[in-house]
Amino acid sequence: MKAFGYLAPRSVEEAVDLLGREGAVPLAGGTDLLVAIKRGTLPPRWMVDVTGIGLDRLDEANRAVVIGAASTHAQVLASDTVRAGLPALAEALAGIGSPQVRNLATIGGNICYAVPSADSAPPLLAVGAEVCIIGVGGTRCLPLEDFFVGPRRTVLAPGEMVTEIRVPLPGPHTGTAFLKAGRRKAMSLAVVNVAVSIRRASDSMTVDGARIALGAVAPTPFRALAAEQLLQGQVFSVDLAEAAAVEAARATAPITDLRATAPYRHALSRVLVKRAIVKAWERSAGPGGYRDA
Repeated sequence: MKAFGYLAPRSVEEAVDLLGREGAVPLAGGTDLLVAIKRGTLPPRWMVDVTGIGLDRLDEANRAVVIGAASTHAQVLASDTVRAGLPALAEALAGIGSPQVRNLATIGGNICYAVPSADSAPPLLAVGAEVCIIGVGGTRCLPLEDFFVGPRRTVLAPGEMVTEIRVPLPGPHTGTAFLKAGRRKAMSLAVVNVAVSIRRASDSMTVDGARIALGAVAPTPFRALAAEQLLQGQVFSVDLAEAAAVEAARATAPITDLRATAPYRHALSRVLVKRAIVKAWERSAGPGGYRDA
């Protein structure tokens, strides 16, 4: 491991200034970053610690949860609003690593490291989350689906960092669900992970909107747009869920690696999407959808 400098800014503005140095990288939980440094895949010249500059807040405003990028998974899980209004996100975060990891790893880090199997990505994509970024050129916010550009690659330019993630709270008659398959039941990277948000028209059996997101089966986490369109305006049934799942699996581009073969991932995508659609639909009729108090 090569030596590097450690910098501890006292404000977001100072952090942005320090990140403008050549070879500077932000440090929050470090659970992915330190592994990359030890492997030699990311040799920084400067480590900029962003844990003490107010990026760990969690607020509710304008029917959205605003999650600071340095918020740990455990902090987000402790939120009553997240557990009640964003159950798919809570389910995803609860299955990441161990309690020790969840108390250290941050949601911003999980997104910025941009591995295709990141568990937080599908549930955030499924509810239309936005990422807010700051850099020397100012601030910008964009949909999470436009944030990922490839394996371990994002739109972040040198000197930029994510400050917060804005997560809309699903409205009435909406249900969300997250499902993951790995080689173990705990402390395992996803072979496939899936999240679904589905809204029914009032209390009827008609689908009034759906978002389906998958991870670990393409170069980036992504939405299955054709499958979403297939559900729109249709009377819900298990057969409809199966047809949408087949369409979603068709959009995958899985690889074979040490965890699973490409054909297995493709088949598993169909199974998990169907189950997640049915689960989200069931929740849309009850307390799974966010309700105003």
